[in-house]
Amino acid sequence: MIAFLNDLLEPKSPIVHVTFIDKDELGQTKYERGVIYDLRCKCDDNSQVIVEMQNRAQLNFSDRILYYLSRSISSQVEIGNVEWDYKLTPVYGIFFLNFNLQGFKPQSIRTIQLKVNETGEIFNENVKAFTLELTNYRKKNVADCKNFIDYWMFNLANMETMTTEMPFQKERPIFEKVGTISQIVNMSAEELAIYNVSLDTYRTNLSAMKNERKEGREEGRKEGRKEGREEKAFETARLMLQKGESINKVILYSGLTKEQVESLI
Repeated sequence: MIAFLNDLLEPKSPIVHVTFIDKDELGQTKYERGVIYDLRCKCDDNSQVIVEMQNRAQLNFSDRILYYLSRSISSQVEIGNVEWDYKLTPVYGIFFLNFNLQGFKPQSIRTIQLKVNETGEIFNENVKAFTLELTNYRKKNVADCKNFIDYWMFNLANMETMTTEMPFQKERPIFEKVGTISQIVNMSAEELAIYNVSLDTYRTNLSAMKNERKEGREEGRKEGRKEGREEKAFETARLMLQKGESINKVILYSGLTKEQVESLI
Protein backbone atom coordinates (compact mmCIF):
# COMPACT_ATOMS: atom_id res chain seq x y z
CA MET A 1 0.00 0.00 0.00
CA ILE A 2 2.79 2.41 0.93
CA ALA A 3 4.71 1.70 -2.28
CA PHE A 4 1.59 2.09 -4.41
CA LEU A 5 0.53 5.37 -2.77
CA ASN A 6 4.00 6.86 -3.18
CA ASP A 7 4.01 5.96 -6.87
CA LEU A 8 0.50 7.29 -7.50
CA LEU A 9 0.38 10.40 -5.30
CA GLU A 10 4.05 11.39 -5.65
CA PRO A 11 3.95 13.29 -2.32
CA LYS A 12 6.54 15.94 -1.48
CA SER A 13 7.64 13.80 1.47
CA PRO A 14 7.47 10.03 0.90
CA ILE A 15 4.81 8.16 2.85
CA VAL A 16 6.49 5.80 5.31
CA HIS A 17 3.51 4.61 7.34
CA VAL A 18 -0.21 4.08 6.83
CA THR A 19 -2.89 3.19 9.37
CA PHE A 20 -5.99 1.34 8.23
CA ILE A 21 -9.03 2.95 9.82
CA ASP A 22 -12.75 2.25 10.12
CA LYS A 23 -14.34 1.83 6.69
CA ASP A 24 -17.72 3.10 7.91
CA GLU A 25 -18.49 6.79 7.55
CA LEU A 26 -21.60 7.39 9.64
CA GLY A 27 -23.98 10.25 8.99
CA GLN A 28 -23.72 13.27 11.28
CA THR A 29 -27.37 12.72 12.22
CA LYS A 30 -29.49 9.57 12.34
CA TYR A 31 -31.31 10.77 9.22
CA GLU A 32 -28.18 10.94 7.06
CA ARG A 33 -27.10 7.95 5.04
CA GLY A 34 -23.74 6.47 5.94
CA VAL A 35 -20.97 5.31 3.63
CA ILE A 36 -18.99 2.06 3.71
CA TYR A 37 -15.74 2.26 1.76
CA ASP A 38 -13.89 -0.80 0.47
CA LEU A 39 -10.70 0.42 2.10
CA ARG A 40 -9.73 3.48 4.08
CA CYS A 41 -6.40 4.52 5.57
CA LYS A 42 -4.57 7.48 7.05
CA CYS A 43 -1.05 8.56 6.06
CA ASP A 44 1.75 10.20 8.04
CA ASP A 45 0.41 13.72 7.43
CA ASN A 46 -3.13 12.69 8.50
CA SER A 47 -4.34 12.76 4.90
CA GLN A 48 -7.01 10.16 4.20
CA VAL A 49 -7.12 7.71 1.32
CA ILE A 50 -10.32 5.94 0.36
CA VAL A 51 -10.14 3.05 -2.08
CA GLU A 52 -13.03 1.60 -4.06
CA MET A 53 -12.92 -1.41 -6.36
CA GLN A 54 -15.81 -1.60 -8.81
CA ASN A 55 -16.23 -4.65 -11.02
CA ARG A 56 -19.25 -3.61 -13.10
CA ALA A 57 -20.40 -0.28 -14.51
CA GLN A 58 -22.99 1.66 -12.52
CA LEU A 59 -25.21 4.60 -13.25
CA ASN A 60 -24.05 7.95 -11.86
CA PHE A 61 -20.67 6.60 -10.82
CA SER A 62 -19.02 9.99 -11.30
CA ASP A 63 -21.58 11.39 -8.83
CA ARG A 64 -20.73 8.56 -6.44
CA ILE A 65 -17.05 9.56 -6.59
CA LEU A 66 -17.97 13.14 -5.73
CA TYR A 67 -20.25 11.98 -2.90
CA TYR A 68 -17.56 9.78 -1.33
CA LEU A 69 -15.00 12.57 -1.41
CA SER A 70 -17.49 15.07 0.00
CA ARG A 71 -18.41 12.80 2.90
CA SER A 72 -14.77 12.30 3.85
CA ILE A 73 -14.24 16.07 3.71
CA SER A 74 -17.37 16.98 5.67
CA SER A 75 -16.56 14.41 8.37
CA GLN A 76 -13.58 16.54 9.36
CA VAL A 77 -15.79 19.22 10.91
CA GLU A 78 -15.07 19.46 14.62
CA ILE A 79 -18.57 19.38 16.05
CA GLY A 80 -18.90 21.58 19.12
CA ASN A 81 -15.62 23.41 18.44
CA VAL A 82 -16.71 26.99 17.74
CA GLU A 83 -13.13 27.94 16.89
CA TRP A 84 -12.72 25.37 14.10
CA ASP A 85 -11.38 27.39 11.16
CA TYR A 86 -12.21 25.02 8.25
CA LYS A 87 -8.63 23.77 8.04
CA LEU A 88 -8.84 20.50 6.11
CA THR A 89 -6.49 17.58 5.67
CA PRO A 90 -6.25 16.12 2.15
CA VAL A 91 -8.61 13.37 1.00
CA TYR A 92 -7.62 11.18 -1.92
CA GLY A 93 -10.05 8.84 -3.64
CA ILE A 94 -8.66 5.91 -5.63
CA PHE A 95 -11.19 4.07 -7.77
CA PHE A 96 -10.19 0.83 -9.50
CA LEU A 97 -12.65 0.22 -12.32
CA ASN A 98 -13.05 -2.99 -14.29
CA PHE A 99 -14.81 -0.97 -17.00
CA ASN A 100 -14.53 2.34 -18.81
CA LEU A 101 -16.20 5.20 -16.96
CA GLN A 102 -19.48 6.01 -18.68
CA GLY A 103 -19.77 9.43 -20.30
CA PHE A 104 -16.01 9.89 -20.64
CA LYS A 105 -13.37 8.93 -23.15
CA PRO A 106 -11.54 5.72 -22.15
CA GLN A 107 -8.55 6.71 -20.05
CA SER A 108 -6.13 4.36 -18.30
CA ILE A 109 -5.52 6.83 -15.49
CA ARG A 110 -7.74 9.83 -14.88
CA THR A 111 -6.84 12.48 -12.30
CA ILE A 112 -9.77 14.56 -11.03
CA GLN A 113 -9.18 17.84 -9.22
CA LEU A 114 -10.81 21.24 -8.63
CA LYS A 115 -9.42 23.82 -11.05
CA VAL A 116 -10.18 27.38 -12.16
CA ASN A 117 -11.51 27.22 -15.72
CA GLU A 118 -10.15 30.58 -16.81
CA THR A 119 -6.56 30.09 -15.65
CA GLY A 120 -6.13 26.35 -15.12
CA GLU A 121 -4.97 27.02 -11.55
CA ILE A 122 -5.54 24.38 -8.89
CA PHE A 123 -8.32 25.75 -6.70
CA ASN A 124 -7.71 23.40 -3.79
CA GLU A 125 -5.21 20.57 -3.40
CA ASN A 126 -7.04 18.88 -0.54
CA VAL A 127 -9.43 16.93 -2.77
CA LYS A 128 -8.22 14.63 -5.51
CA ALA A 129 -9.53 11.46 -7.13
CA PHE A 130 -8.00 8.92 -9.45
CA THR A 131 -9.88 6.50 -11.67
CA LEU A 132 -7.78 3.55 -12.81
CA GLU A 133 -9.39 1.59 -15.66
CA LEU A 134 -8.01 -1.93 -15.52
CA THR A 135 -9.55 -3.06 -18.80
CA ASN A 136 -7.11 -0.95 -20.81
CA TYR A 137 -4.14 -2.80 -19.33
CA ARG A 138 -5.37 -6.21 -20.44
CA LYS A 139 -4.70 -5.08 -23.99
CA LYS A 140 -1.16 -3.88 -23.26
CA ASN A 141 2.17 -5.69 -23.41
CA VAL A 142 4.99 -5.39 -20.91
CA ALA A 143 6.85 -3.17 -23.38
CA ASP A 144 3.91 -0.72 -23.42
CA CYS A 145 4.37 0.13 -19.74
CA LYS A 146 6.53 3.22 -19.28
CA ASN A 147 6.21 4.29 -15.62
CA PHE A 148 5.59 2.93 -12.13
CA ILE A 149 1.81 3.29 -12.31
CA ASP A 150 1.79 1.44 -15.61
CA TYR A 151 3.69 -1.36 -13.88
CA TRP A 152 1.16 -1.49 -11.04
CA MET A 153 -1.85 -1.41 -13.32
CA PHE A 154 -0.49 -4.02 -15.71
CA ASN A 155 0.25 -6.43 -12.86
CA LEU A 156 -3.08 -5.88 -11.12
CA ALA A 157 -5.06 -6.26 -14.35
CA ASN A 158 -3.27 -9.42 -15.50
CA MET A 159 -2.46 -11.09 -12.19
CA GLU A 160 -5.01 -13.90 -12.61
CA THR A 161 -3.58 -15.11 -15.91
CA MET A 162 0.15 -14.81 -15.19
CA THR A 163 2.04 -18.10 -15.56
CA THR A 164 5.53 -16.75 -14.88
CA GLU A 165 6.93 -14.46 -12.21
CA MET A 166 5.42 -11.00 -11.97
CA PRO A 167 7.19 -8.53 -14.28
CA PHE A 168 8.96 -5.28 -13.32
CA GLN A 169 10.58 -6.75 -10.19
CA LYS A 170 13.89 -5.24 -11.24
CA GLU A 171 12.34 -1.78 -11.51
CA ARG A 172 10.21 -2.17 -8.37
CA PRO A 173 11.36 -4.96 -5.98
CA ILE A 174 7.98 -4.68 -4.16
CA PHE A 175 6.45 -6.72 -6.99
CA GLU A 176 8.18 -9.85 -5.69
CA LYS A 177 6.03 -9.54 -2.56
CA VAL A 178 2.94 -8.69 -4.61
CA GLY A 179 3.60 -11.79 -6.72
CA THR A 180 3.80 -13.97 -3.63
CA ILE A 181 0.47 -12.63 -2.38
CA SER A 182 -1.14 -13.22 -5.78
CA GLN A 183 0.06 -16.83 -5.82
CA ILE A 184 -1.62 -17.41 -2.46
CA VAL A 185 -4.84 -15.78 -3.67
CA ASN A 186 -4.92 -17.97 -6.80
CA MET A 187 -4.26 -21.27 -5.01
CA SER A 188 -6.74 -24.09 -5.38
CA ALA A 189 -8.64 -25.21 -2.28
CA GLU A 190 -6.26 -28.17 -1.85
CA GLU A 191 -3.14 -26.03 -2.33
CA LEU A 192 -4.47 -23.42 0.10
CA ALA A 193 -5.19 -26.08 2.73
CA ILE A 194 -1.61 -27.42 2.47
CA TYR A 195 -0.24 -23.87 2.58
CA ASN A 196 -2.29 -23.01 5.68
CA VAL A 197 -1.10 -26.14 7.51
CA SER A 198 2.50 -25.26 6.63
CA LEU A 199 1.98 -21.64 7.68
CA ASP A 200 0.32 -22.69 10.94
CA THR A 201 3.25 -25.01 11.74
CA TYR A 202 5.73 -22.21 11.01
CA ARG A 203 3.82 -19.72 13.18
CA THR A 204 3.50 -22.25 16.02
CA ASN A 205 7.24 -22.94 15.96
CA LEU A 206 8.00 -19.22 15.75
CA SER A 207 5.70 -18.49 18.70
CA ALA A 208 7.35 -21.23 20.76
CA MET A 209 10.81 -19.86 19.96
CA LYS A 210 9.76 -16.34 20.93
CA ASN A 211 8.28 -17.65 24.18
CA GLU A 212 11.48 -19.55 25.01
CA ARG A 213 13.53 -16.44 24.33
CA LYS A 214 11.18 -14.36 26.47
CA GLU A 215 11.39 -16.87 29.32
CA GLY A 216 15.16 -16.91 28.97
CA ARG A 217 15.30 -13.11 29.13
CA GLU A 218 12.97 -13.06 32.14
CA GLU A 219 15.08 -15.68 33.92
CA GLY A 220 18.21 -13.70 33.08
CA ARG A 221 16.68 -10.52 34.48
CA LYS A 222 15.61 -12.34 37.65
CA GLU A 223 19.12 -13.73 38.13
CA GLY A 224 20.58 -10.29 37.48
CA ARG A 225 18.30 -8.66 40.02
CA LYS A 226 19.10 -11.36 42.56
CA GLU A 227 22.85 -10.92 42.04
CA GLY A 228 22.45 -7.15 42.32
CA ARG A 229 20.58 -7.45 45.63
CA GLU A 230 23.21 -9.81 47.02
CA GLU A 231 26.05 -7.52 45.97
CA LYS A 232 24.31 -4.58 47.62
CA ALA A 233 23.78 -6.64 50.79
CA PHE A 234 27.48 -7.56 50.95
CA GLU A 235 28.47 -3.94 50.38
CA THR A 236 26.16 -2.85 53.23
CA ALA A 237 27.64 -5.51 55.51
CA ARG A 238 31.23 -4.44 54.72
CA LEU A 239 30.49 -0.80 55.53
CA MET A 240 28.76 -1.71 58.81
CA LEU A 241 31.65 -3.97 59.88
CA GLN A 242 34.15 -1.21 59.06
CA LYS A 243 32.20 1.06 61.43
CA GLY A 244 32.40 -1.57 64.20
CA GLU A 245 28.76 -2.64 64.18
CA SER A 246 27.93 -5.99 65.85
CA ILE A 247 27.48 -9.12 63.76
CA ASN A 248 23.85 -9.43 64.88
CA LYS A 249 23.09 -5.87 63.73
CA VAL A 250 24.84 -6.45 60.40
CA ILE A 251 22.74 -9.62 59.85
CA LEU A 252 19.58 -7.68 60.65
CA TYR A 253 20.24 -4.78 58.26
CA SER A 254 21.92 -6.64 55.39
CA GLY A 255 19.75 -9.75 55.31
CA LEU A 256 22.82 -11.97 55.01
CA THR A 257 23.32 -15.19 57.00
CA LYS A 258 25.71 -15.39 59.94
CA GLU A 259 28.13 -17.46 57.82
CA GLN A 260 28.09 -14.88 55.02
CA VAL A 261 28.81 -12.01 57.43
CA GLU A 262 31.58 -13.91 59.19
CA SER A 263 33.20 -14.60 55.80
CA LEU A 264 33.78 -10.85 55.48
CA ILE A 265 35.67 -10.53 58.75
